[in-house]
Amino acid sequence: MSHHRPCTDGDKLALAVAHVAFPDGELFTFPDLEHHGDGDGEGDSDTTGYLAACGDRLLFADDEYDVLRLTSPLTGNTVMLPGLVDGVRVLDVPVVVANEAAPSGTAPRRWRESEEMSVLKLVVCPGGCGLVAAIVGREHFAKVALCTPEGFVWSISAHDRWRWYDDMAFHGGRLYALTQAEDLLAFDVGYADQDGGEDEPVVTGVERVVRSSVDALDEETRMHYLVTSLGGALLMVRREMPDAGSTDGFEVFEADLAASRWVEVDRLDAGGEALFVGRLCSRAVRAPDDADQIFFLDDTDGLSFRWELQPRPPYQVAAYDMVRRTFSMLMWKKPLEDGDTPVTWLFPDDDDDDKVTK
Repeated sequence: MSHHRPCTDGDKLALAVAHVAFPDGELFTFPDLEHHGDGDGEGDSDTTGYLAACGDRLLFADDEYDVLRLTSPLTGNTVMLPGLVDGVRVLDVPVVVANEAAPSGTAPRRWRESEEMSVLKLVVCPGGCGLVAAIVGREHFAKVALCTPEGFVWSISAHDRWRWYDDMAFHGGRLYALTQAEDLLAFDVGYADQDGGEDEPVVTGVERVVRSSVDALDEETRMHYLVTSLGGALLMVRREMPDAGSTDGFEVFEADLAASRWVEVDRLDAGGEALFVGRLCSRAVRAPDDADQIFFLDDTDGLSFRWELQPRPPYQVAAYDMVRRTFSMLMWKKPLEDGDTPVTWLFPDDDDDDKVTK
């Protein structure tokens, strides 16, 4: 990082807009970075062993019953989702692919050929439709899986290709995913009647709506985050990283869907906007005093470019000023061991609580 300084009270957002969850069970409020709960460091809820995050909820696996629990450690509200052993159905439904090159290389043909398959990202459709989407697989080979709490099965298209996804988001009523090569894909979702039961959601179309202008084979290390801005634009946040222990800077791009291109932006929403980005959960928030700030995490755990014994960066939570191009460390690193799941943001004011349960 180009510049570090400890944060002061003046650096922090005026209101607690997020929590920081660690897979070792600790939960902190942000920006005061105090333990959530009774103040003794234990908290009133356990985050140990989560797989993914969405809004104010964490995803846990119940291996005994092969189910997934989408639970809010802030409220205790829980939604049950199907597991990844017997709760996955591969549907032989045609997929229309538009503006995307033919696949190259090989990938696992069947879901259960690898024990490493897991949920890499999970999002809930806003607006009360009840649709849940997930990126499932491995870092370099993954697919989009869909389910509803009522149908209680993950549906995966047999004809959609395996890809290297970095992030996924619902935006403007459509499901989008960002590849590691910075292609933006839009997915059409249909419903298939299976065995006379509930109609199951499944991918029926994939369109590359923004084509990357970046050489996917260059030697730069990057992480990417998808965020919907408060003004309604879909943003790609590119994090430049020489290695897993350092960050050189951030660039923010707006998806110009009409021209099929990424357009770089120097400032966020004029009314005062900050971005909270993380591999598992990201959000734009109104923050006039911290406008054009990107709050980010040490969230490279489990990625292929993070070596097991590689030194961790000196922070768990940090901020990047887009205008000054400077960094601030907000939470110094805490003792952790590298694992498969990274630290994540949770947002206590999330509106998806009621939508996923309907």
